[in-house]
Amino acid sequence: MNDIVTSTETSATVQRVIDLVLDGHSLRDAVKKCGLTPIKFSSALRGDKDAAAAYARALEIKADLLADDIIKIADTAEDASKARNQIDSRKWIASKLYAQRYGERIDLNVTQTIDIGSTLAEARARLRPISDQSNAVDSHMIDITSAIDSRATDKQSVNNDLQPDIFS
Repeated sequence: MNDIVTSTETSATVQRVIDLVLDGHSLRDAVKKCGLTPIKFSSALRGDKDAAAAYARALEIKADLLADDIIKIADTAEDASKARNQIDSRKWIASKLYAQRYGERIDLNVTQTIDIGSTLAEARARLRPISDQSNAVDSHMIDITSAIDSRATDKQSVNNDLQPDIFS
């Protein structure tokens, strides 16, 4: 295929790839059948936002189709281990293609807004003004330096000459 293609040819080719993906083909097979490479397909999606949105929606629809396949396999399978493998692989792919619907991640984001203004106003109303609070009694300082006897009160330290000095 020629590297220089018109935008009409590109959008038609991208639409064929999207149709093949919806029909159950892998992306690699779909781009190969349409004569593109994955890089050229990616470039075409980057250049055309409508095509990118169509491809994203196609992947979501493919996930829904895989969920339908899971139910069909579970209802009709005779070999339980083979059915379990088929179901698990389809569940995994569906969870990656359309994570909002089939993903296992639990979204715990809270979107509710809370107005705490009224609560703060009630709390402020319960506060007493500073002028309402009782006054503390002033403390008085007592000078006790004159009441302290300057003589030593420790009898041992007064009578050191009676005790032998054991360190000399």
